[in-house]
Amino acid sequence: MADSRPLLPPFSDLSALCKQRLIPLQSHGQPSFRGKSQSPPDNSPDPDQPITYVPGEPSTSLSQTAVCDFLTSELSTPLLDELYDGLWLVARKCGKSIDSLHRQKVKAREIVANEDARMHLVWHYNKIYVKPLPLCLLNYDFWTTCLPLQVDSISSEKGTFAIRPVPPSPVFDRAVAVGFIRSYALLVRHHVDFILARESHLFPTELDWVKWSEFIAHFRNIEDEDVAKRYHYRQLRLSRLNWAVRLFRPSSATTWWFYEIPHWSTAMYVERAVAPLLFGFASLSLVLSSMQILRSVPHQELGFKHLDASSLVDMRRAFWVFSAMILLFSGLVWALLVVIPFSGLIWQLAWGFRNRRIPKAKALGQSG
Repeated sequence: MADSRPLLPPFSDLSALCKQRLIPLQSHGQPSFRGKSQSPPDNSPDPDQPITYVPGEPSTSLSQTAVCDFLTSELSTPLLDELYDGLWLVARKCGKSIDSLHRQKVKAREIVANEDARMHLVWHYNKIYVKPLPLCLLNYDFWTTCLPLQVDSISSEKGTFAIRPVPPSPVFDRAVAVGFIRSYALLVRHHVDFILARESHLFPTELDWVKWSEFIAHFRNIEDEDVAKRYHYRQLRLSRLNWAVRLFRPSSATTWWFYEIPHWSTAMYVERAVAPLLFGFASLSLVLSSMQILRSVPHQELGFKHLDASSLVDMRRAFWVFSAMILLFSGLVWALLVVIPFSGLIWQLAWGFRNRRIPKAKALGQSG
C-alpha cells in the first residue's frame, strides 16, 4: 500500500537565503506558537525572531487563503496559460532557452524591473521585463508551510514521484513557483549576471554571490515537466504576443488587440508609422514615374513589332486606374493619421465629461 509524505522544498534549509522562521496561523487566524516561546513576537528586526507574515510582505498574514491570494497576484499568468496551446506559433517551446542577463545586455536590451508576472521574460525592442524575486521564495519555512504538496512513495521507472496537491483549502500551484525560480537560475548564471540583477533591483542587495550560487544550483536541473505551463516557453516577444491575442481572443485579455499596450501616447504610434509609410510612398512614386515615362514615349520609337494603338490604349487605361487607386489610398492613409489621434482625443474628452461627477455621487451614497 502506498503511503505519502510531504514534498520538501527544492533546496536545503542550510542554503536558504532568507532565514526567518515562520509561525503558522491556526484556522481561526491566530498564531500557533510552538516550543518554549509562548508570547507573540514583537516588531524587533532580529532575523532570528519568528514572524507571522509572509517574508518581505508585512501586510500579508500566513493564513492559507491570504498566502494563496498573494501568490496568485504575484506569480499567476492566466492569460499565458489560456494562450498555451497556441504559443508555439509565436515562441520557441524550450523553457531552458533563456538568455542570461549579460546576454540581454549584449543584445542592447535594457533590464526593466516589472511587478506584473505576465510581463516576466517578455521583451519589446530594446527592453526586457523581469519580475523581481519575492523574498518569500527564498525562505525554507515558507515552502514547507505555504506551498504544500504530497508525493506518492511509489516511484515510476525513471525514479520520479507522482505529485498530487493536498486536498484542504486553496493551495497555490507549487509548479508556478518552481518555474519562476528556475527562470532566475537561467537569468543569473555568472557573477556579472548577479551584479546586473542587483543593479536592476531584481533581488535584495544584501545577497552574496557564493550563497546565491549554492541556493540556485538546486533549480538548474529541473526539467520542463516539473514547472508550470508558462515556463515551458522561453522569453517571449511582446509584438508576437499581441498577435496571439488578436488571433485567439482569450477571455483573460483586458483588450482584444494587445497583450500589453506598448505605447501610451498616440504620438508614438504615429512616429513608428511614419518610416514605413514614407518608404511605401517613395516606392509608389517611383512606380508612377515609370508609368508616366512609358506613356510619354511614342510607340513608334520603341521598336516593338506587336505594339499597336489598341494595346497602348489598354495600357494607358490600366495605368490610369492604378494611379487613381494610389491617390485614393494615399488620401485614406493621411486621413487616418489625422482622424485616429483626433478620435482618441475626442473619446477621452467625452469619457471625462460623462464621468466628471461620479466620485461625488459615490461619496454622497456612502455617506447616506
